[in-house]
Amino acid sequence: MLSVITPARNMARYLPDMLDSVAALRTPHEHIVIDGDSDDGSVELLEGREDPHLTWISEPDSGQTEAVNKGLRLARGDLLAWVNADDVYIPEAVDRALEHLDRNPDVGAIFGGVNYVDENGAIFRTLVPPRFSWRTYLYFGAFVTTPTIVWRRELLKQAPSLNEAYVDAADYDFYLRLLRGARVHRIPEPLLNFRYHPTSKTTTDVWVQLDEAKEIRLRWARNPFQRGIMRGWERARRAILPRISSWPHPEPRRVVKLLRRIGARG
Repeated sequence: MLSVITPARNMARYLPDMLDSVAALRTPHEHIVIDGDSDDGSVELLEGREDPHLTWISEPDSGQTEAVNKGLRLARGDLLAWVNADDVYIPEAVDRALEHLDRNPDVGAIFGGVNYVDENGAIFRTLVPPRFSWRTYLYFGAFVTTPTIVWRRELLKQAPSLNEAYVDAADYDFYLRLLRGARVHRIPEPLLNFRYHPTSKTTTDVWVQLDEAKEIRLRWARNPFQRGIMRGWERARRAILPRISSWPHPEPRRVVKLLRRIGARG
């Protein structure tokens, strides 16, 4: 069984799409929603659902990280996933990915591509990441679409919970610990629509996330040479990428927008 954990707080606008996408999975599953005492109608929405696979609680918490930890403690499945309330699974693609995991019992986790969508659900970018490399994930902190990760319960032995000391990079710290030494397969198709909107943490807290991620990877460094590579890469991408692309934001900007307007592809 797959346990899907969804932290939520005042996401009533987007939560129905998330709930519907998990409910549409053919794979046996449970959906655990941990709501942070929302006051926007989310609780009434959850109360009105008729889904035997859905369980939820609503109570004050310190934020997303604590909510996910609560969900991990409640989860009963031998497969686990964490998907935020404003994102949406692509059910048929997730089912295919889980079939791949079932056919390959030596694989500890899978991940796949994402469609970036705006607040109305329109796709503006599709990203299919390269094959997984834990060392690359450590040194450069990129190329893993973390909302799509599904992992086997036994990996929790090396990462039983998220570190609640982190404000916005707890997922990076968690997956570094969780996936270290594991066999991880990439699924070369989008598994999820990642919603990018004005109130999302990816929009509002991106630099907090990047600063925390840098500190996390530096703690893994074993010597000055490794720390030098990590710091050098971070300085280089912060100096160069915002000048030539929309990084660190996923939506197209500047030259990319212009090229798309005149019909260019890619």
